[in-house]
Amino acid sequence: MTVGPHSTLRQQLAAVANGRTSVYRLAQQMIERIAERDTQVRAFEYIDTAKALRRAKALDAGPAQPYRGLIFAVKDNYDTHDMPTAYGSAIHAGAQPPRDAALVAALRIQGGLLLGKTVTTEFAHRCPGPTTNPWNAAHTPGGSSSGSAAAVAAGFVALALGSQTTGSVIRPAAYCGAVGYKPTYGDLNTSGMLANTPSFDTAGLFARHIDDLVLARAALLGDSHAPLSPPPIERMRIGLSRSPWWQQADADARTHLHDAARVLRAGGAEIIEFDDDPFFVDLETHNRTVSGFEFARTLAHERLYAEDALSSDLRDGRMRDGLEGDYETYITAQARLEQARLAMDERMDRLDVLITLPAPGAAPAGLGSTGPATFNMAWTTLHMPALTLPLYTSAAGLPIGLQVCAKRRRDRHLLAHGLALTAALGG
Repeated sequence: MTVGPHSTLRQQLAAVANGRTSVYRLAQQMIERIAERDTQVRAFEYIDTAKALRRAKALDAGPAQPYRGLIFAVKDNYDTHDMPTAYGSAIHAGAQPPRDAALVAALRIQGGLLLGKTVTTEFAHRCPGPTTNPWNAAHTPGGSSSGSAAAVAAGFVALALGSQTTGSVIRPAAYCGAVGYKPTYGDLNTSGMLANTPSFDTAGLFARHIDDLVLARAALLGDSHAPLSPPPIERMRIGLSRSPWWQQADADARTHLHDAARVLRAGGAEIIEFDDDPFFVDLETHNRTVSGFEFARTLAHERLYAEDALSSDLRDGRMRDGLEGDYETYITAQARLEQARLAMDERMDRLDVLITLPAPGAAPAGLGSTGPATFNMAWTTLHMPALTLPLYTSAAGLPIGLQVCAKRRRDRHLLAHGLALTAALGG
């Protein structure tokens, strides 16, 4: 088997380990691929090819390491000591942090090679960067992890780091046709990742295969890197969630979710309706309260020194809402959200996973918006781990994904069930 940019991460690491390829050759192939396509996709904010190839040569000449040859990209809201970090804003253009974010350093320690920084929206909020959808350049790739999703989908890298505060991993993965993974809140270290809303911010991953997420978790957490053992479909209890946002979904997306439920039921799974639970009540209101209050204060430096350089969407939206909020309302919202999380934990004890939509449909046309996070807000707010499975396409030929969620702190369980669902649904 020829190993190259389109291979899985596990295949790439195995090929380096047994001498069938080198880190240098893999990096060279990825750089060639980027040169061919990134003038259109525009996934990368910064890449220094000469530096990357020098690092690849050094890794090839150095001692064997478990993850030598793990070539990855990282969203430009992660600090990197040897690459500029601008957070998607002209305010910080060319800024050079003194240290790596924890996850970047963790991968480098074990033989990983950071290829470059990918485009993020402004401060990981909504104002989009230049990245286009690899399937159709006239459509958004989603956001805020726009470049990371597009880089994996376009075959530039097998692994990219992103972040999610509402839907910034799960939705762009669905729009770009990648596997997106938002871990349980707090699972991956966010030190050195620019805060947006610390109560919700979660580091996330993009890959082309669920098994690559297992490897990435092992490298970052010391978790098991053993291949997953997907459970049989006929033993699964699966929640099906549509409301309260069903009316915002388009016909293609609704059809695919119903088809998924039908196929899984025919395969022996028990499908349980999940639409009338009390923790949905006021969840979005509490989310907005917490997000606005924290986000406005996260960017206190920019408000003080460069407020006029902030986009009007950011300045007059979540930031203004947050500054108009008061602390008592904020802590009341936090208390209500923790009650909802505990209620969801209890509800999920009776389910293996939950399936829903990751977005209202395929990626919308135009690059002025990254699309709504309607179908991501609840699960992120409830701190649940989530996956996007790239299983379907729209009538226009764009990807449509399936979102799978599990109980908090059951991430490997989620990944194993995601693998089983992918096989059962023909992914």
